[in-house]
Amino acid sequence: MKLAIVVVTYQAERYLDGLFATLKQHTELDDVAVVVVDNASSDGTLAELSRIGQDWPGLEVLPQTRNTGFAEGNNIGLRWARERGAAFALLLNQDIEVTPGWLAPLLSVMDTRPEVAAAQPLVVLHSEPHLINTAGNQLHFCGFGYCGGYRQAIESLPADSEPRSVAFASGAALLLRMDALAQSGDFDEKLFLYHEDCDLQIRLRQLGYDCVLVPTSRVLHKFTARFSARKYAMLDRNRWLVLLKDWPLARLAVAAPALAGAELAVLVFAARQGWLREKLASYGEILRLLPAVVRDRRQVQKNRSPKATDGAFLTGNMCFPGLDHPIITRVANPLLSAYWWFARKVLRVP
Repeated sequence: MKLAIVVVTYQAERYLDGLFATLKQHTELDDVAVVVVDNASSDGTLAELSRIGQDWPGLEVLPQTRNTGFAEGNNIGLRWARERGAAFALLLNQDIEVTPGWLAPLLSVMDTRPEVAAAQPLVVLHSEPHLINTAGNQLHFCGFGYCGGYRQAIESLPADSEPRSVAFASGAALLLRMDALAQSGDFDEKLFLYHEDCDLQIRLRQLGYDCVLVPTSRVLHKFTARFSARKYAMLDRNRWLVLLKDWPLARLAVAAPALAGAELAVLVFAARQGWLREKLASYGEILRLLPAVVRDRRQVQKNRSPKATDGAFLTGNMCFPGLDHPIITRVANPLLSAYWWFARKVLRVP
């Protein structure tokens, strides 16, 4: 088997017809297997999957008795793919729809560039398909990850349409090389949800692999920018777990003043946005998980290759709608960018 497509579902009944109808219409399914890992949905997801499976004999459904989250749910799918000898696994969010010719460019990159371990299509907004959802995700040296090019016009992309390296490819539609995962390990299940795609690709880059955007492949994402208090807190908790596990000691030490300032800013933001209680509770979660993070850190840093490229893609800018306050754009971004330039060029921080 060359490719396994893995879909993790949770309360997904309203999305499944769009995903599977477009998959069937726009995907050559020879030598491709599809597995759905359902995280104990209570709406009608399993009934809808049963209906879809009547016209899709090869569709495999793995119902779970609890919500395993994005990380563990996809790991279950990756193990299923590995057991069947798949060379590549393609993860799709339940709210994705694919477009004509979407798959071949992704597989072509994997076939011709063995150094690529992760690739994403251009992900555009389903409701506004002329606008970008993510053209490859950005990663701040303080650990903040965000969608690159969000809400920019597709025409703003370079005209050459060549695959290009990105800090990390979006987990919404992510093609992974199974041989590379055998070296890096799969998703970190402690993260449960958010930043797990970032963490995995930091580890792949530490091994010397590349992560790319393939602009000639395109999918539609029913993306929402709404953030609950719990989502904010999970994002920030996982940011710290990734920093503590994946950043080399020299990088952590040099980034410490900026990290302290960023943490104060996050606390103020949390108080103003109404999720300060959840933010404070996340410190207890980090402390509880810290022994396991330290154990993982030892292995991650031991695996770091001289060809590691994870530091080369870090930025000092935060460029995302909603984060365009003058304090960020006119003060924080220039200062942090200059600070990170000095750390990279003068101090030679990895």
